[in-house]
Amino acid sequence: MDRSHWKLFVRSAVVCIIGVSALSGFFLKRIDPLPLDLRPLKFDSRNAHKMMWKLSKSFPYRLPWHPNKPKATAWIQDQFRAMGYEPQVMPFSEVIAGKQYTDLKNVYVVKPGRTKPDEIVIAVGHYDTTDTTVEGAMDDASGVSVVLELARIFKTVDNERTLLFMASDSEEFGAFWGSHAFIKTFDRIHQVVAVASFDFVAPEEQVAILSLNDGLKSDYTPLWLRELALDSLRSVGSEPGYEFEARDMNGFLEMVERAVLIPPAEHGAFLQAGIPAFNWVGQMSNFAHQMAHYHHTVHDRAEIILEKSLAQYGRSAERFLYSVDSIKVLPDNFKNSDYLKVSSTLVMPGFAVRLFQALLFFPFLLFAFSKGIVIFRKHPRRRWWGVIRNEAQTIGVTLTAFFAGFAVMKILPSLKIITLYETFPATQKSPFLENPNFIAMLIVVAAVVLVYWILNRAIGVRHEVDPETSSIRQSFHSVLLALVICAAFVRNSYLAVLLLLPPAYLWPAIWVRKEVPGRMLNFLLMLGGSITLVVVALALTTVFHVGAVYWYVFLAATYGLISVYSVTLFFMSVSIMIRIFRSFVVRF
Repeated sequence: MDRSHWKLFVRSAVVCIIGVSALSGFFLKRIDPLPLDLRPLKFDSRNAHKMMWKLSKSFPYRLPWHPNKPKATAWIQDQFRAMGYEPQVMPFSEVIAGKQYTDLKNVYVVKPGRTKPDEIVIAVGHYDTTDTTVEGAMDDASGVSVVLELARIFKTVDNERTLLFMASDSEEFGAFWGSHAFIKTFDRIHQVVAVASFDFVAPEEQVAILSLNDGLKSDYTPLWLRELALDSLRSVGSEPGYEFEARDMNGFLEMVERAVLIPPAEHGAFLQAGIPAFNWVGQMSNFAHQMAHYHHTVHDRAEIILEKSLAQYGRSAERFLYSVDSIKVLPDNFKNSDYLKVSSTLVMPGFAVRLFQALLFFPFLLFAFSKGIVIFRKHPRRRWWGVIRNEAQTIGVTLTAFFAGFAVMKILPSLKIITLYETFPATQKSPFLENPNFIAMLIVVAAVVLVYWILNRAIGVRHEVDPETSSIRQSFHSVLLALVICAAFVRNSYLAVLLLLPPAYLWPAIWVRKEVPGRMLNFLLMLGGSITLVVVALALTTVFHVGAVYWYVFLAATYGLISVYSVTLFFMSVSIMIRIFRSFVVRF
């Protein structure tokens, strides 16, 4: 191993970590919350519970293809009319399991504001169910009942901003297709300043309400809205008889949330469109049991929703709407979500976060590019050029084969080899996610292998493992990984840190080790670089119940839930890892 470069790497890492620690105190600042409107609350939990019970028991199976779904739509319209509103119906269509459904409907009412009618605040809950449940009381008749009760309360309130109360359709299918349709169709969407998504009240005893803030593939909840939502929860949660904990994800968990950006509720669709939004998730004491036993299962029945839980949730929602309505002037740049909430009271601006994230990568980037320059000067041009050209061809062949497989993946729905969906199939516990199509995956693997074999034959790539050229090969791998890191950093610095920081710190230690124990060490270092990817995969499988994670990722890439840009970076990283495996582990 080149000791000088390794020392440079270690020393720069120490300097950067010290620098990050020293500068943190300078950039951190305390969160300055907006005032709450503390007027008396009127939320009638008994009335909300009755509406939840009626929607769950009288209209089960609220699926796009079930006759109960239009009946539920009509019932919701009747509830709004009984309050004195004139409900609006927004029809839209979607492809689900290869069939076009044209009778999907969002139902909403509008209460104009007195002094700020061009600033709209939305309260939304979805009334459809997934195909693995029956009544869908928790998810999300509970949220719809909260929206309906809020609409009843605010009918007689002199609100300053315009309020819109909506029961959305097809949240469970197509990655929140009802909200996407609303965003595309609503002619005043540019006037929406905040969206509160209510999905869902906890079953049994509710001990906490979690606020979620991640957008679908992009964006995050602005700090002012996030804190106003949390303070509304804290205010009600501290009242005698309504005690519960207000939670959100900050620090490391927020970094993971910002990196993954696959939200579990429709607030993600609004955030993706640049509209400030958040979602509330009620939690019982054993949240893992809640998600495994009740969520998207036949056990999600009206009997599991307590009136007290609805009171906790609904009173908090009412407090939030009063508070956001009473803000005299919205914060400057109220859509800005460029920050990191380090703790419950401290926040760091986005430019400082990116600076610190860049400093975390700086030791590896310095190592990679400085070593590349030394290798360039040390070896004759003919030698290093030959090795680099061969490495580039080797990795390029693997990368091209991956893209060939990806192209085949994208056309599988059109060929009816896998079922066609508009954007993505139903979320957690969907039978489609639980039953991998091995024929489809074998077709893709076959395409990858075939293209790889053809290119290898055509180009005549030599899989060189000569120890004399190992320093050149490793230098090229490092520079290539550095370029991948830079490309990932530009798109999503949180994702770059989550998935690429481990290889940046572990892969430089991989070197030519001739004995078996040494090659095993190289293997462990190589696998260590993918540790965070494995952790995320396990979380998707065990916490979010998305079925076989390899099938979920396969579908996410096929339907576009994972962007082509991210797929490209993933393929590049895997191609580098495969080449490292062949060069420094098995050596063939």
